[in-house]
Amino acid sequence: MLSLAHICLNVKNLECSIEYYKKLGFKPKFKFTRNGKHYGHYLEIGRNHYIELFEDPDMAAPVNTGLVHFCLESKDIDKLIEDLDSKGIAHTDKKLGCDNTYQIWLTDPDGNAFEIHQYTEESLQKLGGEVEADW
Repeated sequence: MLSLAHICLNVKNLECSIEYYKKLGFKPKFKFTRNGKHYGHYLEIGRNHYIELFEDPDMAAPVNTGLVHFCLESKDIDKLIEDLDSKGIAHTDKKLGCDNTYQIWLTDPDGNAFEIHQYTEESLQKLGGEVEADW
């Protein structure tokens, strides 16, 4: 295995979701059609990393397939927060998680919650170890 390639989400309104993720800086890469209609879209997060969206207008809520959330990495979470605020994108306050990594949480137009974090020099993702979960 090399790395995580993409996350796929069902969305109720494809165009609305594309615009939301574009505001976060994701770049449209290509689209899927079905019977000539725009049905899905690939958005690039970073080099060779994507979010794949497929429209399901009848979707009542996000489909729970065992996926709890996904997380994106930021190199400068404070700058990101300023950018989100300037675009009117709601997010939680920044906090230092029990893994010593800064985090914020967002929710897309379909209710998919996701995390954005920034590693620190003390992040357990870098150091390893054990921590008592505080949630």
